Amino acid sequence: MLAQLSRRAISRAFVNAGLECRVSGRANLSTCVKRPAIYAVQSEEEFQEKVMGGSKPVVIDFSATWCGPCKMLTPRLEAAITATEDTVDLAIVDIDDLGDLAMEFDVSAVPTVLGVKDGKVVDRFVGLIDEDKLGAFINNLKQ
Repeated sequence: MLAQLSRRAISRAFVNAGLECRVSGRANLSTCVKRPAIYAVQSEEEFQEKVMGGSKPVVIDFSATWCGPCKMLTPRLEAAITATEDTVDLAIVDIDDLGDLAMEFDVSAVPTVLGVKDGKVVDRFVGLIDEDKLGAFINNLKQ
């Protein structure tokens, strides 16, 4: 029981540090990888701090819960961001909750995706795009 409690405590510490770890076997071997930041923006203040003031490039997914194409695109974005191994973050903005942000960034249709680097919008697309174009969009942010 003590070993399990300490495993849980260690696991929580790794998660809080942004690491995803797996313990395998009786030898208690673990492997850890840095998790990319994928988060739903809750306020304009959080948006300014994490997205516009962040140190890494950020993909902003302006979407809505009622939007069918958004439901298809968001998981694809999450997978593509995870593949970057913590070099690009993903911020999901619900336009129904943060409509002022959507207006500020000229979002007139969803899904609209923006690429932000050093606090400036450097690229954007509207609607669904092919996997190769999505990969190129994200790779351009990493450079």
